[in-house]
Amino acid sequence: MDAFYERRPEELTVNESDILDFPAHFHESLELFYAQTAGTTVLAGEHSRDMQPGDLALIFPNRVHAYRCNNPQQPQNRAQLLIVPLQLTGEYRQILSEMVPENPFLESRCLHPDIVYAFSSFARKESHANPRASRALIQLILSRALPELSLHRSSGEQSLVFRIVEYLCGRYREPVTLDQLAKALGVSRYTVSRIFSEKIGCGFPEYLNRLRLGEAESLLASTRASITEISFRCGFETPRTFNRAFSKRHGITPREYRIQQKSASK
Repeated sequence: MDAFYERRPEELTVNESDILDFPAHFHESLELFYAQTAGTTVLAGEHSRDMQPGDLALIFPNRVHAYRCNNPQQPQNRAQLLIVPLQLTGEYRQILSEMVPENPFLESRCLHPDIVYAFSSFARKESHANPRASRALIQLILSRALPELSLHRSSGEQSLVFRIVEYLCGRYREPVTLDQLAKALGVSRYTVSRIFSEKIGCGFPEYLNRLRLGEAESLLASTRASITEISFRCGFETPRTFNRAFSKRHGITPREYRIQQKSASK
């Protein structure tokens, strides 16, 4: 399951969806998928489940996962999706960072009523608009759900994925090489290359470009900064390199992308 890294804002995201179909990805947040109807398959690492009403999936940080809508023609596949920054998880942050579940799914019959209550509260907008209430509800869910999971310490390779992500998210705007990354992590260049190939699903240069292009897309859509300024701010050596990478990914130039985004927002 090839995956891409998704840069998430450092704030709680609460969505209710009729149809959820999303390719393999991972990020640094906790993700909670609460099925209200059947119709969605959740894939998490080596596990998958056709979700039934009331089932819960807990996707730990930096775990590869995907969603598949089993019948897009039937828009009744309702679910609640919470994407939770780790700073909102309180005392559970260390567990979420260092441990992984044997199986990330809980059937509806295993859910404590407090979990159901918390998700019903998130269905009311006033609940997740209140940061303190949101934090309390998230920790209530975790207090009831985590004891139901069989947890084990994350493997060395999975910890290395987390460290790679953490390192590059903080330095992708700088000139950074595979050798520098390997040295900073205290492992060989070969080990880092293998992690990218086997765990992340792409090579180091492509992954680094995805981080840089993700920020560039945001800046093109939300600022008036010049193309040249954006290319340097995002870590590209030259505007030409930026244009080439951007066009390869989107099929259009940065300038055309900006025009397209401005037209869509009108």
